[in-house]
Amino acid sequence: MTNAAVARPRQGLFYGWYIAYGGAVSNFVTIGIAAFSLTVFIGPLREEMGWTAAAITFGFSLGTLEQGLLAPFTGFLIDRLGPRKMAATGVVILSLGLLLFSQARSLEVYYLASLLMATGNSIGSLMAFSAAVMNWFERKRARAMGVLNAGNGAGYFVVPIVALFVGWLGWRETLMIAAAVVLCVGLPLALLLRDRPQPYGYLPDGEAPEERTGGPIATPALTGYTVGAGLRIPAFYLLALANACGTFAIVAWVVLQVPHLEQNGFSTGFAALIVAFYGAFQVAMRIVAGWIADTLGRRRVYALGFVLLGIGMLMFVQLEPGRLWLIPFYYAAFGLGHAAWLVVQMTLIGDYFGTLRFATLRGLASMFQTPVTMIAPVLAGFVFDQTGTYDVIFTIYAGIAACGAIFVLIVRRPMWNELQAARAAGPPPAPAMPAPAAPTPVRPLAPAAPLATDGAALPGAAAQARLTHTGMADSAP
Repeated sequence: MTNAAVARPRQGLFYGWYIAYGGAVSNFVTIGIAAFSLTVFIGPLREEMGWTAAAITFGFSLGTLEQGLLAPFTGFLIDRLGPRKMAATGVVILSLGLLLFSQARSLEVYYLASLLMATGNSIGSLMAFSAAVMNWFERKRARAMGVLNAGNGAGYFVVPIVALFVGWLGWRETLMIAAAVVLCVGLPLALLLRDRPQPYGYLPDGEAPEERTGGPIATPALTGYTVGAGLRIPAFYLLALANACGTFAIVAWVVLQVPHLEQNGFSTGFAALIVAFYGAFQVAMRIVAGWIADTLGRRRVYALGFVLLGIGMLMFVQLEPGRLWLIPFYYAAFGLGHAAWLVVQMTLIGDYFGTLRFATLRGLASMFQTPVTMIAPVLAGFVFDQTGTYDVIFTIYAGIAACGAIFVLIVRRPMWNELQAARAAGPPPAPAMPAPAAPTPVRPLAPAAPLATDGAALPGAAAQARLTHTGMADSAP
């Protein structure tokens, strides 16, 4: 491959959008089948195999734990080998896991299948496509991530389809069909991926400067911090802690929303209807949240999302049959906060640390979520056993979620593209000084340091040189 490609005039839809929409379809199928629909198989497994609910759900928890622990490793492989190869590999592993699940006749085989499915889902769906989207978009990253994550939300609609097949054909046959669907749909979509735009004659966002149209454009290596340099920056830990704050509310809500609504007086059918309408609403809100974040500022909207999560959770606590008027306000507050939390968290890793090691740094940040994911529902269940209500713990989780905004707002570091722009511009020229009135020499004033958009001083030439030699890498080592 040459180091330069001919810039293509803008014709039709920018290829990066094909990646985003293809990823949405891939997530719809893979996450819908291998994550959301697993709850459908609990009843059939108990009836046929005689396993306890605790033994079955342990397989789900095992997969969640494995995804959290392996996230840095899978991120490292995506950064090194490229999203396309890893996405294709993940689809194959996920299909094999589903096939093994269909043949499970012991808990050991079932647990092994759960680990394979978790590994395939981790490699082959959201993370791989997210890494590619980070490279293909810059100004419109949140919009593209909104489209990508809309597929996750639509995955809830796979659950009733899987349930129909289980009732019609049986759970083993349904899993074999699911394995074939994942392979036939997921593999072509994985091959649709292209790691970055420059080798194909594009620039990020599809907006090549007019003077470059038809001319050669550079094919630079990915830029950003190395892993070691990123881990030495406080902003990494502040963003990871903020994300963990939101996880308390989201995970407990996902697991316990129907029991809470039932405890507050709703029938099971009406509670399921509230959840179903929320799922449909969430698909649209993820696209809207991405557009708002790109328009108003991703950091600002991310912080606002945590506040809305807290407010929405408090509204959810108050939902009861006599307060149906609260439902649209709950949808608006919690729905937009949920969408902003999910869509913008990944874009900020790329915004602050560049794309060189995006997947690895994102995987390391997600490790902060793993203990929260396992603790939050268990703690909520314990408090319910002691108090007879979820209101207390959900109110506490609402406060924790809102605190995530504090961690985001504490981040004062300039974003990666601002640092690069400052390095390219170099130090500003020293201001001209009037001739001295006396023969005593006058020391020239030091040049004023440029300011980032958030008011923090950008590094001068000397500081930039130090950053360059301490991990602000412009290419892979």
